[in-house]
Amino acid sequence: MHTTATPTVVVVGAGPAGLTAAIALARLGVRTLVVERRAALSAFPRATGVNLRTMELIRAWGLEAAVRAGAIDGSPTGWVGRTLTSVEGTEISMGFPSAAVAASLSPTTGVIAPQDHLEPVLMEHLLSLPGTSVRLGTELVAIDQDDHGVTVTLRDGDETSTLRTEYVIGADGAHSAVRRHAGIAMQGPGDLGAYLAVLFRAPIADLLGDRRHALYMLMRQGPPWVVLPTDQRDRWVFSMTWDPTRESRADYPPERLVELIRAGVGVPDLEAEIAWTGDFTFTAQIAERYRERRVFLIGDAAHRMTPRGAAGMNTAIHDGYDLGWKLGWVLRGWANESLLDSFEAERRPVGLRNMERSANESERRDVSLDYLDDIADRIPHTWLPDGRTSTLDLLGEGLTMFAGPRAHVPQTQTHDITVAVHVVDPATADVLQLGVDGLLLVRPDGRPVARWASSTDAPSISTAITEAARGTTRLALARAA
Repeated sequence: MHTTATPTVVVVGAGPAGLTAAIALARLGVRTLVVERRAALSAFPRATGVNLRTMELIRAWGLEAAVRAGAIDGSPTGWVGRTLTSVEGTEISMGFPSAAVAASLSPTTGVIAPQDHLEPVLMEHLLSLPGTSVRLGTELVAIDQDDHGVTVTLRDGDETSTLRTEYVIGADGAHSAVRRHAGIAMQGPGDLGAYLAVLFRAPIADLLGDRRHALYMLMRQGPPWVVLPTDQRDRWVFSMTWDPTRESRADYPPERLVELIRAGVGVPDLEAEIAWTGDFTFTAQIAERYRERRVFLIGDAAHRMTPRGAAGMNTAIHDGYDLGWKLGWVLRGWANESLLDSFEAERRPVGLRNMERSANESERRDVSLDYLDDIADRIPHTWLPDGRTSTLDLLGEGLTMFAGPRAHVPQTQTHDITVAVHVVDPATADVLQLGVDGLLLVRPDGRPVARWASSTDAPSISTAITEAARGTTRLALARAA
């Protein structure tokens, strides 16, 4: 692990949200410390759906191949039937576009890869960046903030220490200590059903033939059972509803769990090895606010979702990225602190939407186009003439200026913020709606800041760059000159 001077930002929690925020900060040169209460990253697969927008971020960091190396062989769809081996059943969407549709929208595709594979990939990348440090087995004890910074108290075993930092990011999960110390309440139902989960190994994949999916919903009398693959070596999770007020884990010894798994798979003599058993509660809640002065919440600390729709982990990652680059801009002196106000303004509505969708079991909603919500505000993807580089690949850590083939490229070096300028070919200009002489100014997340039909209005271009750095530019495009 890297050793650092006093960190500028402390990230509490080393799940996908915390690691993403720390990576975004570190790539902007911000000294970052990640503290994690667990002594090691989770060995439980947890979430498995890595959606299209998340994979675009992964690609931008050069990690696409590493994530795909742990991908599960199967379609990112669900399947509904009586048992896993039933011939009759129905394929259902899980909100992932087909490969053909994804190819028209993005340089990458979503994958089914378990969280216990994704997290180590993110951690390795984080630790390859200068100015980063990770402390596992370290628990947050207290937060005391003032107008100039935050004093954080940490406990590692029997030792307690304090450090001073400028900002704290709470990415410490559903029972967030950061959220509690910040005095932020949660809103929404805290109990939408109790479930028993079993991690097991069994030779199932070969029984399925080419009917390989990310999730299998088994229709029984009462609530359905769910079985999903979690690696490339026949590791699976089985889950079902249960009543912890009338049952206990002792009522489910290994031999009973094996019988339930056999019934779900449809193979009476299936050899199954139980690796882990746990229980969890479906919850749909959101923090009443995402910020308390110098303390921010992301991921499950900010919103709790049911697994329906597979939005929880992806929403968390998008939270982490959004806060990471914005906080990085402020700390580098590229932007005024007012930019940080846009984090809650932009991300909380997304968290609320996805939380409400996950909670609504009775609404049989078509989820097949949900992926469009995550990419609706970014610039379109198209391949450049080399056939290998996407317009999305040109986005940098600062602002990006796209210019039509005959545009006058303005002077941007007078600004503190980095502005990368790309003069594109006519076909790419058409996709970006630039024409031959237009300009488009874009944030690092691909959202347009301003557009000009002509490149002759240099004063308004300079103003747009300044406003973007101040955080005063809204999502609406500036009026063309």
